[in-house]
Amino acid sequence: MKTSQTICHFAKRMALTLILTVATISINAQFLFRISGNGLKEPSYMLGTIHILSGSLLDSIPEYLEAESQCQQMYVEHKPSGTTMVINLGELGVQMVNYPDDKNIFDIIDKESAEILTEKFKEATNRDLSDSTWKYLWKMTPSTFQNQLSLHLSGLLERKGSMDMDLMKRVQQRGWNVGQLDDERMKFDLGIQEKKPLTIEEQADSLMAFLKNYEGRKQQIIEEMEKTNNYWRTGDFEGFVSFQIQEINQIPGLIKDRNEKWLPRMIVAMHEKPTMFVFGAGHLIGEHGIIEKLREAGYKVEQVRKNKTTYSFL
Repeated sequence: MKTSQTICHFAKRMALTLILTVATISINAQFLFRISGNGLKEPSYMLGTIHILSGSLLDSIPEYLEAESQCQQMYVEHKPSGTTMVINLGELGVQMVNYPDDKNIFDIIDKESAEILTEKFKEATNRDLSDSTWKYLWKMTPSTFQNQLSLHLSGLLERKGSMDMDLMKRVQQRGWNVGQLDDERMKFDLGIQEKKPLTIEEQADSLMAFLKNYEGRKQQIIEEMEKTNNYWRTGDFEGFVSFQIQEINQIPGLIKDRNEKWLPRMIVAMHEKPTMFVFGAGHLIGEHGIIEKLREAGYKVEQVRKNKTTYSFL
């Protein structure tokens, strides 16, 4: 039961940052929020994003363009060091572990799972675990392997760029200052965490269950992503909150801790000049979400809405 729940939670967490692109959508200004009051001379804005969608989509949303035109700088979660945001093993918060009795991943999963893991990991990353060149990867945690394969199923390993990055590039071309909310040394982290960390044995059980129903897990991830997509593309923030709040509460390190660090930086930036903040939509929701924290600090936060209009895009 616990393994099944873990996998279900994992699929929902993937949906926080991953999404399928569709040809025609009904746009309702998405998760765009206006921040005002508490001494602000002009409003600032927050855009909760689905990271891997193209920023060009927002060119079709007048409300976003109007909000952006009122701002003078932008803050994003984390500025990539390179010219493209390419997802690879080095950026995925890969965790190595000292297995008991100096064992490795192939000592704690069964033969059937080992064969599937080798096949699917090569398919996902072009790294052949049976080749001694990659033997050092055998020390990765079972959860890390599962994360890698889930990213592959979602298509993120093959994707470049993000909505956040597209917007960052656009405003940089205008000469805007672009700051980042995260600490400089923070590593890319999917936030696949538990309140109580899983043991190696529990992680292995979850990985084996995942591998033995690989196609089923693929479909589950796709369905979770489609649900998230529907909420975002229609601007149904309340529905998104209801769908994701339980998972948000499961990953305090990704949400609560980071939001607490972001809040004072956001307040300073807003009082400096009108600012557009762009970050993953999951950071907006819950008692530790940025919306609630700004309201507790005395600011008025309201969602920017519009009548539904249909747009087409690639």
